[in-house]
Amino acid sequence: MHPHNYRHGHGSDEAHKRDQALFAELLQCHNQLKRETERIENGLIARTTSENPRLAKILQDHVIGMEQRFANGRAIRSWDPLFAALFEFREQIRMDYRAIENGVEATLTANDPRLIELIHCHDLTLHQFVDYGYEKSGEISPKPDWLD
Repeated sequence: MHPHNYRHGHGSDEAHKRDQALFAELLQCHNQLKRETERIENGLIARTTSENPRLAKILQDHVIGMEQRFANGRAIRSWDPLFAALFEFREQIRMDYRAIENGVEATLTANDPRLIELIHCHDLTLHQFVDYGYEKSGEISPKPDWLD
């Protein structure tokens, strides 16, 4: 038995360790990352880049890792209500991403206004990670009012 009660599967596998390592490195080097987002009617487009080629590659790998976790319902940060909700509603959230020069572009969209709100809160969270690194990563993410 695992000591932690994860809501959506547990994460002690190799992929999880790799995802965690990439995430840790991005947090550590957060001041070398640049994140720009553009809100669109049903979600947002986010571009995260780094002038450091190694970090640009890590960004691309990290997004692929998150996309796979999302598709397979293997939650990350499941102690955080916002992330738990993103996984709960993942069937209704569309995530498209592509590698761009120096990083990655991700488009997250949904039809339900509540889920669009979730996407925007997730965006604020990622901005905080990029701006503050580890300082913010242990905190609960901003979340919509409807989410208890």
